[in-house]
Amino acid sequence: MPEATADLSSNGASPPPYKESCFVKTLTRAALAAALIAGTSSIAFVMPAEAKKKDEAPAGPKVSAELRPAIIAAQTALTAKDLATAETNIATVEAGAKTDDERYFAQVLRLQLEANKLGPTGSDATLAGPIDALLANPATPKAEVGRFSYMRANISYNAKQYPAALAQYQKAKDLGYVSPNLGLQLARTKILGGDPAGGAADIEAIIAADKAAGKKSDEDLYKYTITALQKTTDVAATQRWTREWLYAYPTQKNWHTAIYVFGFQGANQKVITKRERVDLFRLLRATGALAGESEYLEYADLAVEVGVATESQSVIKEGKASNKIAATNANVSRISADAAAQVAKEGSAAAQEKSAAASPNGLSAAGTGDFYLGNGNYAKAIEMYKLALTKGGDKLNADEVNTHLGIAYLESGDKASAKAAFALVKTGLRAQIAQLWTTWADAPGVPTAG
Repeated sequence: MPEATADLSSNGASPPPYKESCFVKTLTRAALAAALIAGTSSIAFVMPAEAKKKDEAPAGPKVSAELRPAIIAAQTALTAKDLATAETNIATVEAGAKTDDERYFAQVLRLQLEANKLGPTGSDATLAGPIDALLANPATPKAEVGRFSYMRANISYNAKQYPAALAQYQKAKDLGYVSPNLGLQLARTKILGGDPAGGAADIEAIIAADKAAGKKSDEDLYKYTITALQKTTDVAATQRWTREWLYAYPTQKNWHTAIYVFGFQGANQKVITKRERVDLFRLLRATGALAGESEYLEYADLAVEVGVATESQSVIKEGKASNKIAATNANVSRISADAAAQVAKEGSAAAQEKSAAASPNGLSAAGTGDFYLGNGNYAKAIEMYKLALTKGGDKLNADEVNTHLGIAYLESGDKASAKAAFALVKTGLRAQIAQLWTTWADAPGVPTAG
């Protein structure tokens, strides 16, 4: 499943490509500016004369009497949004700063001014310099370093500088900075920076923490992680996350999307066989996820093409009964006629069984098993598939037979035997199809509508 990408919110026959999930957001440039203004709007400073008592600890960074008027004037101007006056006084503070404490005040004021100037359309890159200066200044209060690291990480993230953003988010976390989005930002930055496994592990930890707290995680956490993993070669991880998503949000819509993403789009769409495709339609049908006339008709048409005409007939009947297929559709008449002609040529079930028993290999028995699977006689299908596997033969596709044997077992209610049969399917797309069916076998309940 590594290259298939699709919209996990789609319910149509041909879902569009995945959209970037917005479950995690950095601060917008305007929001970042507002946060910086709010966080630095009240500057506490200590005049040397104010901390002369022997046992009195300084309340914060110290500033000389010479710079105090300019600092106060700059603060007053910033509060009044008089940016020109603020600029003049901040320049005075910057020019006169002689200690790290004084440079701290100059840097905070400069950051506030640049944040005020930013506006909704400005570049937050202009804030990077003042924040970097504050992070490098030993006089910056430790309580502020985590917050400034987080703000700096957002700027790097917005610039798509993911390694730098990751280091800064991690620093903010290590310093004890608390933000509801920090864990998610770390995960997404890892994914976008080329470490989808690391990001997925972080999101998995978030989901586990939510579960431990009795909270259901947002569905977008699953969707975003699946999207990221589909771009890798880690099929097992993609399957596991898909399973967890379907179990956490077991809707027909989600089952439809998961199956379509796997077999009807992307790289797999180019190599999947008609017979494999029919097995995915069977899974759509089993989960109640067949959606719309086009899917019913494609399923019915393919069923005739691969030699299970009775299944085609039952699909059309089901589609009509559920008002998913219009009786006046010309394709319905064509497919129905083709199916009827095929059924007439197949002969009786007894004749097919006799031929299967006499055959030196399992091909005829496998075909008879498909005949019974298509018309819902699962006990007979199981019998024929077992015979096919016993007879074997170079041309027998054992992975396909075991897939169909598992489906027959599952439809008959024997989940354990179904899973055992699916587990024998080891290669190619067949193995992944069998895994999807295993996911369905272990599903906690029937998918809900919608």
